[in-house]
Amino acid sequence: MGKKTILYSFIVVCILYFFSSLLHLDSLEVLSKPLFLPILFYYYIIKSKGNFQYRVVVSFIFYYIAEMLVLYDEKQYYLISVFLFLIPYLILLYLVVKDLIPLFKIKGYNGINFTLAFVLAFLTYLYISIILIIDTDSAIEKCLLHFYGFVLLLLAVFSTASYYLKHSVSNLFLMMTIIAFIMSDMFYIFIVKIEYNWVFKSVNLISQLLSYYFFVTFSLIKAKGK
Repeated sequence: MGKKTILYSFIVVCILYFFSSLLHLDSLEVLSKPLFLPILFYYYIIKSKGNFQYRVVVSFIFYYIAEMLVLYDEKQYYLISVFLFLIPYLILLYLVVKDLIPLFKIKGYNGINFTLAFVLAFLTYLYISIILIIDTDSAIEKCLLHFYGFVLLLLAVFSTASYYLKHSVSNLFLMMTIIAFIMSDMFYIFIVKIEYNWVFKSVNLISQLLSYYFFVTFSLIKAKGK
């Protein structure tokens, strides 16, 4: 199966999953959702030509388990799925920081300008605003969600700093990946904690699917660069 065929298959499955989830077509969602990540993973393996990174493989495993738990019983496995999604974020955070430190050593803090300060302020405001709408009596859930949001905040700040310090294609896709992660998770919180409507659900689904594609593209570019 060629790379384009795999990619087209991914797009078709994503479209089926999007409409099945949006229109509550449970039978179709059960068939389509378990497929899009394996197809994308297969695309990554083929595209990397065997030069795949184990961190990406591990991330895919945790993403897939979390997505399947959400599909099986979203309410019962809610906290477990959040924890599973958090692990790939922490792996990515470690790698972003690891790549960012040499950039600071080369360029110093002169690359940190008003734009980055504005991004930091905006993301902090967004983080606090979302935290305030989380209404739960569970201390475990509150701590987990606060930490989850804080990790995303760090990823957003550090990925933006990486792109400003080095305008590379990999850093661009890194930033796009984090933005898609934030959009997906933020609108998921809106759906759970505020109200369910088709606009929130549409943005959640589109950003969710794009985040995985951007993540794979970023990983392939990084592997090729190395």
